[in-house]
Amino acid sequence: MNTKNSSSATNTNTSFNKDRPKRFFIGISLKLFFAFWLAILTSALISYIVIQTFRHSPIQEEANPQQLEILNNLARKIEGKHTVKFQQLQKRFHKQHNQDLLIKKIGTAKLYSPRDHGWSNVRGYLKKHSLENPVTIDFGFTKVTSSPPFFVNNSKYQLFSAEKLPRKSIVSLLVQLPMAIRILMLLLISFLLCWLLAKSFTSPLIAIQKASKDIGEGKLTTRITKFDQRADEFGALAHSFNQMAEQLENNISSHQRLLGDVSHELRSPLTRLQLAVALAEKNIGNTAEQQKHLSRCEMEVERLDEMIADVLTLSRLEHSQKAFACDDTNLNHLVSQVVTDCQYFASSKDVSIEFKESGKYTLLADDKLLASAISNVLNNAVKYSANNQVVTVELTQQHEQIMLSVFDNGPGVPDEMLDKLFKPFFRVADARDRSSGGTGLGLAIAQQAILMHHGEIIAENIKPSGLKITIVLPMAKMG
Repeated sequence: MNTKNSSSATNTNTSFNKDRPKRFFIGISLKLFFAFWLAILTSALISYIVIQTFRHSPIQEEANPQQLEILNNLARKIEGKHTVKFQQLQKRFHKQHNQDLLIKKIGTAKLYSPRDHGWSNVRGYLKKHSLENPVTIDFGFTKVTSSPPFFVNNSKYQLFSAEKLPRKSIVSLLVQLPMAIRILMLLLISFLLCWLLAKSFTSPLIAIQKASKDIGEGKLTTRITKFDQRADEFGALAHSFNQMAEQLENNISSHQRLLGDVSHELRSPLTRLQLAVALAEKNIGNTAEQQKHLSRCEMEVERLDEMIADVLTLSRLEHSQKAFACDDTNLNHLVSQVVTDCQYFASSKDVSIEFKESGKYTLLADDKLLASAISNVLNNAVKYSANNQVVTVELTQQHEQIMLSVFDNGPGVPDEMLDKLFKPFFRVADARDRSSGGTGLGLAIAQQAILMHHGEIIAENIKPSGLKITIVLPMAKMG
């Protein structure tokens, strides 16, 4: 019964998590959509009110003499006739004067005009106003001149000449549409634009939200590939997210790799320690043999202690966010001290360390941390140098950088392994490194210490044999 309930609860949670991105997408999309749509409709309404407020009103002015003369001549020709074909009259007038002719029957306010929708405002104005005296009316898009009233078959008429309407544009065509159609078009266009705008905003947010959820579930290879090339804030956000995800993946992978390496490296000395303890117990009473195995136990314990100390040091350097103590450091004096200390170990192999300096150098550094890094590099060079050889340390300047180079005459490192030289527990030859007592962490610790000083450490082979490790450090800015 409990199993079923647990399974049901798990299925419910899984279903809820699957529906969550979809509900998030719908929710934020609708909110943005309605916000944009309301903003556009409000802006359109305000714009319409402003346009109506400042809309050009027809202005009456003194009649144009030339137009008035043309209309009077035409009125005299048709005045007194029993019948007049207005459409033919309008066509002839348009052909002769390249203008439109409007005819108004004053008694009934009936207006004979072109059927074009562009004349709607003119027709409305002429029907509404009684223009007994000749005037010219400026409508903004055309000018209309009126004639004095005259009679045709006992009916009172008035002629109006109008300039040709300008060529129709999209705006003028839209203005001529009925108000209901214009409102419907506004709603449809604003709907589509707002939906596209809302979608363009929500799609990156949904992608980032989904990627965050995947990373939270342990999918560390998740990246946002669809929007990281955009040249806007969303593109920058996606790029930053990818950088964060990559750094997170590297850190976790580094932790996992370090944990695996530590487990592997601890197994060997622990196995040897257990074997030595067993042999010591087996040889109780045999003082010489027992002392031999106990000495082995002591040596393995010292190796374990050294390895654990190195692991803790490396972990602290890799992940410490605290600023270390920086001060003006005389690098020449610091390197000289390290060389003197390392010479004690080198003398046991009949190896000599030669220190060359081409100037006096000062930089901001943590003395102990930087000395530890240089010591690890120098001890590594001595360790792999043959007896009766010389290890050279050179301190020079290149542009605004200090170059500390350590040369040895050892066997060097295969070129394809140079990049791995500063990884924790990396060994070119495991048997040789273990016989030399190394843990495989010295150069990794040195690299982290140099990185904390905003420098870099580079390894390269030298001919005919040997290895050169260069530490590059920034010089102190002199005030």
